[in-house]
Amino acid sequence: MPHRSAAEMQELDADLTSGLIVAQHRASQEDWPFYVIGAGLPNLPSVLAESRSYAERLFLYSTIGPLNSDAARGALVDPAASVGGRYQPDALEMILDAAEGYPYFLQEFGSAMWEVSAGTPFTVADAIAAIEVGTTHLDQGFFPSRWDRATPSERRYLRAIAETGDVAPKTASLSIPQRAAGPFRAALIKKGIVYSPEHGRIGFTVPDMAAFIARQPYDDGEG
Repeated sequence: MPHRSAAEMQELDADLTSGLIVAQHRASQEDWPFYVIGAGLPNLPSVLAESRSYAERLFLYSTIGPLNSDAARGALVDPAASVGGRYQPDALEMILDAAEGYPYFLQEFGSAMWEVSAGTPFTVADAIAAIEVGTTHLDQGFFPSRWDRATPSERRYLRAIAETGDVAPKTASLSIPQRAAGPFRAALIKKGIVYSPEHGRIGFTVPDMAAFIARQPYDDGEG
């Protein structure tokens, strides 16, 4: 029987991660019908490699990015249509722009549309209200689950990333000395809040984290 878990793989405890890698390695050597299939944030390959250096040879990695325009549109329009809902074109475009193709954001904004709208078709005014409500929901749960794991000093590093305005800025461009930034960078990568898409660059593991950070007041310890 396959074992199923709701946790993303980078969040598994170290012993379980190591055990899965060792089991997969042995299975590949012995030609056993055993497979590890999982999903995680962009830092997952590095987490696996840190656990066992040979992990990179055991797995095939596929990057799952945002939904394309047609898929994102269908994610909003099709469920609504199944129960008689309809979007005005401009309202639909506003929600699509706000979600940026990210499935969870589409879910939040789409759900919020039903909360704020008095009826169908959904209007631009409804879309504006839905984005506001959806963003509030994200600010209460999705983003804080990452932000709250960072120490005040680490948050200063996160702000430095956000203030560049780039999706993946060069680490040398941050307003923090490289020598001081190194430990913060390593800790935040380990926590799954940032990752390195290529050598010398850093980025957030989830979209719109920079906008969320801009909405947060400074902590006393950030200084």
